[in-house]
Amino acid sequence: MNETSEIWWRQITGARKFLNKTAETLAGGKSAVICLSEETPWLEDMRIILREFLNKKFGGIKAVHEINSAETEPANFIFENFCSENVKAEFIPFGAKARVKFLAERNDITLNNTCLWIRDASESQAEKWFSFIADYHKFLRGKSKGIFLLETGANFDVADKAGVEIFSCEKEISDYDCFAFNIFIAAEFGKGDKFIKRYLAELVSNLTGLDVELGAECIKCGNDFLKNPRRFLKNKSPEEIERAIWRTQLKLIFPLIEIFRRDFVKKYESLLKKLLPVGLNSGKTIYAADEAELGDLYSILGGEHLQQEDWEELKVHRDARNKLAHLATLSLEEVQAIFK
Repeated sequence: MNETSEIWWRQITGARKFLNKTAETLAGGKSAVICLSEETPWLEDMRIILREFLNKKFGGIKAVHEINSAETEPANFIFENFCSENVKAEFIPFGAKARVKFLAERNDITLNNTCLWIRDASESQAEKWFSFIADYHKFLRGKSKGIFLLETGANFDVADKAGVEIFSCEKEISDYDCFAFNIFIAAEFGKGDKFIKRYLAELVSNLTGLDVELGAECIKCGNDFLKNPRRFLKNKSPEEIERAIWRTQLKLIFPLIEIFRRDFVKKYESLLKKLLPVGLNSGKTIYAADEAELGDLYSILGGEHLQQEDWEELKVHRDARNKLAHLATLSLEEVQAIFK
């Protein structure tokens, strides 16, 4: 198990809540179905942590027994693997659900002290297991005996039944959970100042969405990822990547540009008052310092009125604003210049 998966499944609210709700449902005597997508991150680590949660909840009262979904009928599988030969000898076939009823009514089978975890079920197998589990709980009539944890795919679309609750990993985990995780990972493993780490987390969130395992890999690559996201995201088109970069820069950098403009105007307010009002080549007339955009300030003041450092910063911010306003993106070097 790695440190990153531990952070996701133990500390991020939605992911931890998904496991906790599943464990609490099973500890309360109900069975549970967990719907997992192909993008469910660190699946094996999730199973280890969920098993840990279950063992704590059960406190030795029930044993967790994991199986890969068998091709046999669920009732037959339980009958053959959880009943002694003496118990089997007492079974009298009578009706289509005779085995399910028999298993639910017996007090002397090991299933009663078991949480049976069914993994890797195909869609058809999952439906058979769910039907069996629902019938089993119906015959229990509220008694506490064996319980089941069934893993299914994300598209498993069946309503809850009495005694069985369904939890979808995708529904329990929000975009905010993924963003919070990316921020956490960037803070822990990212390089650079807090602004570049925030930028990295935002960009990764925009590009990888719910695929937090991929997102974590991108974040750990740091500047290598920021310089060339396409190398890490083969499933994204250049256009998709460019749009995500632009959205990220618009959100984080545009406010910094406006803060710079406001502070710049304040610093040179007395000089601007002497020069205003002024008409620009664009036909626009600036009457008050607060009305001046960065391009206006660049035209009004010129290099001769400013300290060299301020002139260069004004040019950097003006160029960055113009690019973003025209739907173009900034290079990593330009982003870092703004963050300074």
